[in-house]
Parts: sequence; C-alpha cells; structure tokens
Amino acid sequence: MDENNQLFTLAQALADRRRLIILQQLMEGPATVSELQSLTGGPQSTVSTHLAVLRERGLVVAARQGRQMFYKLRDASVGQLVESLTVVAGMVPAKLWKSPQLIMARTCYDHLAGRYGVALFEALLEKQAIEEPGEARGEIELGPAGKEIFGSLELDLEALRRERRRFAFACPDWTERRPHLGGTLGAALWAHFIEHGWAVKQQGTRAIIVTDLGKQRLREQLGVRVEEKV
Repeated sequence: MDENNQLFTLAQALADRRRLIILQQLMEGPATVSELQSLTGGPQSTVSTHLAVLRERGLVVAARQGRQMFYKLRDASVGQLVESLTVVAGMVPAKLWKSPQLIMARTCYDHLAGRYGVALFEALLEKQAIEEPGEARGEIELGPAGKEIFGSLELDLEALRRERRRFAFACPDWTERRPHLGGTLGAALWAHFIEHGWAVKQQGTRAIIVTDLGKQRLREQLGVRVEEKV
C-alpha cells in the first residue's frame, strides 16, 4: 500500500463519530469492550466492529489480561493525533468543562496537560531550560540551562533522544489554548513526578492530583506557580 492509500485509509478510520469517541476514551487508559460500550452508548457488537477497524489501521492494540481483552492506543503518536484533531475542530469534550480537576491537571496520553502542564511549559521557557518553538506544534530544543535543570531531575537526555518518537514538541492544550510539553521529554518529566510523589493519578480518569509535596517541588525547583481557582 502506497503512502497516499495509507493516509486515505487512516482518514476513513477517523471519519466516524463513534470511533473518535473510542479513541478519546482510550486516552484515559486501557479499556475492555464492555467498558467502552457503557461509555459510548453503542451495542457491544458495534463497538467490537469499530475496534476491529481501529486495530486494522494500527491506531489501537489489544492485550489479554486473564480472561479479559483490553484495548489501548498504539503509542503516543496516536494520542497526539487525537489531541490535535480535537484542537483543530475547536471541540473540547463536555466533561472537561464540567470538571475543575481535569482543567487543572490531567494526562495528555503520557505527559502533563491542563493548567499545570501549561504553567510547567512556561516556567521551563522562563528558566531557559527549553527554547520557544518556531511554530505551533513545533519541535522544542533545549535552552542554555536545559542540561543543568533536567539533569537535576535525573533525566538522561541522551537516552531520551535515542528513542524513536519525537524528543520534545509544543503540544496544544485543549482548555488553556497554549502549549504544554510533549514528546519523550514531557513523558520523562511526568514519570519523574509520579515516581517522586509530586502527583498521583485518579483511577479511571485522566485527572491528576498535584500533591502538596509536588506543589512545593514544582515551585522551588522549576518555578511553577498555578492559580488553583477554576
């Protein structure tokens, strides 16, 4: 299959409201067919059919855990695609506007989004840890203080650059209309926050709780300050 046909078949897979809803739900984490059925409101057979299309187009993968089959996004590039489509369409899921916690802090596949994600991005710019992107959704380069600041967080920048996905880019934020940090660098920062107790995930949702320790460390080490009134 040539590149034009691949692009066409991918567009076909996305040209269905239910399949887009499934992809948005899988941004929150792996789910079974029955869980997706309850979230989308469609018959189980219809959800299975849509998942088969998404699997065939390489957008989702399945893994068996015990007697259940779980579905998840193939990788971070699919998560970025779903986020970008939502931003381009100017469509923010209603539950985001109804949830102050999701607006404040949430995952964007595997990196930090929401008000905290944007504040982190701007603090890193101010501290010259990263450079201003040349364009929307553009690549991010390290700033003069990048090695020192990210090194203090025990991030192996060379190892991150060797990964197959993008190192760092400006990822559009649904609710803030400003970028947060995506790519392997954004994912590594998020993993550091979780590992060190700066943030905790809420089960079954993309919402994140930034702990008191996290607020202190983000403020002291990275200069991140967030107005928590939504």
